[in-house]
Amino acid sequence: MSNWQPAQEALGEVVALLQASTVPDNEVQQQFYQRLTQYSANPEFHLYLLHVFAHYPDIAIRQVAGLLLKKSIKAMYHTLSIDMQTYMRMAILSLLADPNTRIRSTAGVLLTTVVAQLVTLEQCPEMIPGLIRYLEDAANENGVEGAFSALSKICEDHAEKLDSPSLPTRPLNSLVPLFLKYFHHPKSEFRRDALNCINQLILIMPAALEINMDAFLQGISHLTQDSSSAVRKLVCQSIVILLEVRMQVLMPHLSSIVQFILRATSDNDENVALEACEFWSSICDLPNHLFKEVKPVLNQVLPHLIPLLLSRMVYSEETISMFELEEQEQNESVPDRPEDIKPIFHKAKPQENRGNASDEDDDEGDFENDDDEDVEQWTLRKSAAAGLDTISHAFGVDILPILLPLLQERLGHSGHWAVRESGILALGAIAEGCMDGILPHLPSLFPYLLQLMDDPAPYIRSITCWTLGRYANWAVSMNDHEHILRPLIETMLKRISDPNKKVQQAACSAFCTLEEEALDELVPYLAPILHNLMYAFGKYQARNLLILYDAIGTLADSVGSYLNNAELIAVFMPPLIVKWNALPDDNAELFPLLECLTSIATALGAGFQEFARPVLDRCIRLIEHGLLSAALAQQSPSEIEATDPEFIVCALDLISGISEGLTTSMGTLIQGTNVLNLVVECVRFHDPNVRQSALAVMGDFAKYCSDLAKPHIKDIVPLLLGNINPEYPSVCNNASWAFGEVAIKAGADIEPFAMDAMDKLLFVLNNVDPKRNRGLHENCAITIGRLGVVVPQTIAPSLGSFAKQWCSALRFVGDATDREHCFTGLCYLVQLNPQGIVQDFMTMCIALASLEKGEDGYDISPKLHEMLLQIVQGFKMSLGDNWARYYASFPAPLQEVISARYQV
Repeated sequence: MSNWQPAQEALGEVVALLQASTVPDNEVQQQFYQRLTQYSANPEFHLYLLHVFAHYPDIAIRQVAGLLLKKSIKAMYHTLSIDMQTYMRMAILSLLADPNTRIRSTAGVLLTTVVAQLVTLEQCPEMIPGLIRYLEDAANENGVEGAFSALSKICEDHAEKLDSPSLPTRPLNSLVPLFLKYFHHPKSEFRRDALNCINQLILIMPAALEINMDAFLQGISHLTQDSSSAVRKLVCQSIVILLEVRMQVLMPHLSSIVQFILRATSDNDENVALEACEFWSSICDLPNHLFKEVKPVLNQVLPHLIPLLLSRMVYSEETISMFELEEQEQNESVPDRPEDIKPIFHKAKPQENRGNASDEDDDEGDFENDDDEDVEQWTLRKSAAAGLDTISHAFGVDILPILLPLLQERLGHSGHWAVRESGILALGAIAEGCMDGILPHLPSLFPYLLQLMDDPAPYIRSITCWTLGRYANWAVSMNDHEHILRPLIETMLKRISDPNKKVQQAACSAFCTLEEEALDELVPYLAPILHNLMYAFGKYQARNLLILYDAIGTLADSVGSYLNNAELIAVFMPPLIVKWNALPDDNAELFPLLECLTSIATALGAGFQEFARPVLDRCIRLIEHGLLSAALAQQSPSEIEATDPEFIVCALDLISGISEGLTTSMGTLIQGTNVLNLVVECVRFHDPNVRQSALAVMGDFAKYCSDLAKPHIKDIVPLLLGNINPEYPSVCNNASWAFGEVAIKAGADIEPFAMDAMDKLLFVLNNVDPKRNRGLHENCAITIGRLGVVVPQTIAPSLGSFAKQWCSALRFVGDATDREHCFTGLCYLVQLNPQGIVQDFMTMCIALASLEKGEDGYDISPKLHEMLLQIVQGFKMSLGDNWARYYASFPAPLQEVISARYQV
């Protein structure tokens, strides 16, 4: 292979092919792709590409050859002979020192692409030694640059392969000291690349870095004074990563680190300042036991840090100039440009069991929609606001003596609006962390904020919407409609119809927050709210229409059946249906409209009946088209592109919403349609999001249309059980819930599947951490309880093998109906196999203690209480004289509950 030479005639054909790729003519391009497909079938073609990339005089053609070679390596590398693979790697390695910087960079990309195809670096023994040789020869700057080009990408994407225990020599033992050596190189690009490589390694913390940690810390200490802003930015990144993965190594140097980060936060280069600003959020988010160690050091810098963060929250002059240029485009009458309309994605529906699956609120993103900037762009201003937010949570009201005078000064600033705007942003940022200290000031601040909603500067109006949204909980909790809630609603509705598109967006987003907090407190204002939302619906441009759908849907979720009023329905449904009919089936704007209608259908209940059939028919059409498109694309992937499966997901979610609204009337609606067969096909679909939504619908049909679903149990149940797989938690969650609904309706007919179901449900309980997915544990526990109700004789004999984990999960069941099923099933199983609970009687009692009062305020039925009473007293009697000693082992609070409730 080392003596391979291209045939000149074939080489000429390849060069001609590459030249054709640069001709801006559709016909020439089409011929190029046809010939490329033919040539690519020949393994030797890749050698020709490599030869052109290495030797052709025209740099542009070399670049084209390199890009095609990258695609070839990804698609064909494993089909090439070992000799050819080695030849390619050696040739690419040599090109890292090419005189042309673009070729060196592309060679680095190619080498990284090769690494991506390998299981281990043992498969390319020459690569790392070759890269090390380049770094050791610092005089060959082209070689060093090329080596760093490759190593930066390898460390970013495949760091774990560099530290694989299967490697006979640990390459990082040589590389890490070399990287550290380059911290002192006179060329800033090399210092930057060396530090970037190590930053990627910190995340896996290899032994080579552990050993050299002191040298690394000394190195970044030296680089804190670096003249290159790119290097200083990476120093900040190093510190933030170490803070998260190895905080203890920073502790001896914490004071000097904090001082450096303080200086970097005020750096003239905003990229450095942004990276530094991330430190404050990270350090204040440390677990309590670690934060206690750093808090004294942070306390000392708060008087400097808080004013600094406030200064970094002011829009830059460059940004303000950009706003002024874009001012006309923000007028509501100007259509959105295509590039302004972000891709529309379906928002995943919560896992089923109707709201019990999500254990934590996700607060991430509070500052991603705080104002007017694109949500994708994380800016210094947003980072500073997020830092102030985390500091307020960490220090609480202790920061107010420093912050309040600064806020007062900014809010009263008579100069440029941007200074006042930063004060309003800061006031919103501390809303949660400093609420106790801000409360006395809110009676005077609130009217001031309402007044700011009419400010001439649109960015003042915009940020004030966001800040008022952050205080929505307070506004509702005051229980003062006349002076607080009504004025807030009226002011926000006015801003929803603002002539500025940025203000419209902020107002809609803030109103969604208010809706979630106020719930049925909004009922007296439903008519004006809906009239205003529909007025906005008639004039919003494409981008803001998306968030308006969200505001309408959130309103439906918040007020529920109060929306089912003929006069109100006449306000909001006709415009939505007009839009529904106007949008074609392949328009992504259907996603938010389908989501909105899902919430409305659930809220209206029987009131949705007149719209249900045409909406259902379209959902069926969307699902049919999506399934057919996927099948055709699978048969001819090169010719047909499948429809986005999110169309199927949204349609399924809407069917689920209609089911929840119509309940038992759903059977009449779907009778005569093929929707059940379609849902079954969706449960088989390859996309997990489709399966998740289809399983929710399957559970709804079992719950509300059992007569239609019952004849298909033998076909449906194996599909449900096949999806009880914790590898896909959301799918597994819905599958376990749906199976439980099928089981409770099928009764004894579920018996043939009971033990298979138990194996799968118990696998989940034994292998999924309840702290990470409590809802999944809960659903599995509920379903076991339902099996205990319908087929107790089948599963009672094995009670002893699962009682402990099952009873542990039963503590979290909150819904009244679910509790009744679960604990009734428990009683049946214990009655049939009392010996099965003996080892875990205390765990069962802990579960019983959770029954005192459910989240929804209902107690269990008298019949169930009587059964539980008999079981507990029967257990006491069976122990006889040993009961007192055994019962004494119970925690005192548990004894109190069990004794009071079951007279033992």
